[in-house]
Amino acid sequence: MILSFSGDPFLVRRAAREVLREHGVKPSEAIELGEGLTPQAVVDAASQGGLFGQAALLLDFGDAFSGQAGVKPRNDTLKALQGLKDGALIVVLDPDATPARQKTLQELGTHRHLPAPRFERLPQWVAQELKREGVEFDAGVPQFLADVFGEDPAAIAAEVKKLAVLEGRYDVERVRTIVNRPASHDSFDIIEAIAEGDAAEGVAVARRLVEQGEAVQRIFGALSWQFMLVAKGVGLIEATRPRRPSAGQAAQALGAKPFVAQRALKLAERLDERALRGLLSELLAAEVRAKSGRDPELALESAVIGLAARFGR
Repeated sequence: MILSFSGDPFLVRRAAREVLREHGVKPSEAIELGEGLTPQAVVDAASQGGLFGQAALLLDFGDAFSGQAGVKPRNDTLKALQGLKDGALIVVLDPDATPARQKTLQELGTHRHLPAPRFERLPQWVAQELKREGVEFDAGVPQFLADVFGEDPAAIAAEVKKLAVLEGRYDVERVRTIVNRPASHDSFDIIEAIAEGDAAEGVAVARRLVEQGEAVQRIFGALSWQFMLVAKGVGLIEATRPRRPSAGQAAQALGAKPFVAQRALKLAERLDERALRGLLSELLAAEVRAKSGRDPELALESAVIGLAARFGR
């Protein structure tokens, strides 16, 4: 029996270990072949069953084959697996499998592709992980964990396991305290508060960043960069009307990670060129004030209040 997995390395290895357990094999007892793997080594390992029961193999193609030099030995190994379909339990890990290779693996047996969750799928996947571990949580927790850890399934899964050890229900504030790590997109939270016309929340986020040790000029720099992403988003929306740009289009056009591009695009939908020009002018003037020797923190907070007022009009 041959079972194979492709996609995110963490999800692939976790699924492989789970499927071994489902077949009554402890992952530590499976014969694992990675670097130095050859077709003959696979055949020899698969024949080690007999009186001792069915052999169980874990083949890590990611470690075994890389670059152009790995193409022929990998293809030779896939051919060798053709003759082992009905023998040992063989689990193949091929994180970077192309669609063509996924098709080949599917012809050998059961294949599952497990890509890292992205875009709107990320908080949905986080919610599934929390439920999987029996964690009780409020609605905002999956999005918060997605914001903190980004598109890193391994880090999110580890944090969820930590939450599962403790008792009680989790809201965002409790998770924030336990994680003890600032959200990776906090400066974007300022812009989102501005977009809601919520000056108080925007100022609170700005103060939190300063308290965490972020220099005011770095925060201004992040705001400027993120507003430029929003500006590109406005242009992209105009160029693709009446259709809404896809997540992939947004990431490519904005030159940003998909998660960040999605947030910028969402804000861009609320602006036109004239409104955007006014916001950028206000931000530039505030940054100049911060660099002119006046109180930089006051300049930052004043900028947030002024920008929120513009959005609230």
